Amino acid sequence: MTATRAVGRYEILRELGRGGTATVYLARQTDLGRLIALKELSALPVSDPSTARRFVRESRLAGSLNHPNIVTVHDFFEDHGTPYIAMEYLARGSLRPLVHSLSFAQVAGVLEGLLAGLGHAQDHGIVHRDLKPENLMVTADGRVKIADFGIAKVTDEAQAGTVLTMKGTTIGTPTYMAPEQAMGQQIGPWTDLYAVGIIAFELMAGRPPFDTGGAPMAILLRHVNEPPLDLSAVVPAVDPRLSAWVAALLAKDPAARRHSASATWMALEEIVLDLLGPRWRHSARLLEDRMTAPTPATLPMAPEPQTRAWDQRARTRDQRTRTRDQRAIPTAMPLAAPAAAAALGLGARRPRAAQPARRLAAPVLLAMAVLLAVAVLALAAGGGGGGGGSPSSSPTRTDSPANGARGAGGSRTRDRSGAGGSRTRDRSGVGDSQSDDPSDDEPDRGEP
Repeated sequence: MTATRAVGRYEILRELGRGGTATVYLARQTDLGRLIALKELSALPVSDPSTARRFVRESRLAGSLNHPNIVTVHDFFEDHGTPYIAMEYLARGSLRPLVHSLSFAQVAGVLEGLLAGLGHAQDHGIVHRDLKPENLMVTADGRVKIADFGIAKVTDEAQAGTVLTMKGTTIGTPTYMAPEQAMGQQIGPWTDLYAVGIIAFELMAGRPPFDTGGAPMAILLRHVNEPPLDLSAVVPAVDPRLSAWVAALLAKDPAARRHSASATWMALEEIVLDLLGPRWRHSARLLEDRMTAPTPATLPMAPEPQTRAWDQRARTRDQRTRTRDQRAIPTAMPLAAPAAAAALGLGARRPRAAQPARRLAAPVLLAMAVLLAVAVLALAAGGGGGGGGSPSSSPTRTDSPANGARGAGGSRTRDRSGAGGSRTRDRSGVGDSQSDDPSDDEPDRGEP
């Protein structure tokens, strides 16, 4: 490609676009051999070199911004009193041709990138002043980047005398200009957020919320005096929360708008998650194979029923999992406490399950002690009655005078002597005693 002319260290190859204040060229940077977009601000008065110098000085501050959603600026310079901006070249151009062919997920993706870039600029104290689809560039991977930071302030001052003479001759296009900017009042981040509201309305409804016919002055007066259209009036099926979100950005009074780009996105993200589910970003990129032909001014505001039902089931399943995990944590902690106390050598309270066993142990031990005492007494009594037995003596039996008689305290003693000694058995009752000696029915066994 042959260069048409040279400007500084750049060779201009062809024109990419032209607006009221600038012309954009495709150029080649000679020292690095890369393609860049070179913007020539031809609307500034060449007769006032100080204006160009002030523009370059103030624009370099904005050019220091470094964010994925802001176009990278390589250089600011002037040539023969005309300022130029050298920036990264994005072959897909601006968002303008795609305004009427976006799905709701893609609209949400555009607004997310736009608000993220504005939030970064807001953190550095920079206001764009001229947000519009022409200044939102589309990258090869389907994201958006904000262009032309740092142009508005100086250009507004330079064009103060011709701000309303011709549509598009000033930075701050009347269609997207906030009321305070149109009236020359104090501007700030809330001014850019008003333009975000206009862009969001146009992406969702296919048209701006104000009539754009007539002279620039008439358009500005509509922003100042007339209420904007409600989004639901153009798209009846839109979710009411989206209408409220856009209406809050289009408030006439700057104090009634949000002042933070991050807070503005957080409010929109809750609505998008509810409408499209957590995987909405999978279809949010502006990829060329996903773009549709331009359609009328309505956009689908809700996913397909099957997708919504699937996402609802997924959220319900995740909620059940979290509930089960929360219930499991308190159950495990008391079980681990005794083990931890034992490892540290500390006393730990017995679990409640062991208390019934402890209550049963005392009666059992008492009964065992009584039985043991009775056994000891029985052994002691038996040892005193049969100690004189002889191995050679014959078996003898001694009965009480009244065999089988019953009385209080009666007893019967059977003594059998054998080879190794004698054994005595004594049975006593509380008030009754009865002999039950099997030897009574047997004949006496004598010596062999």
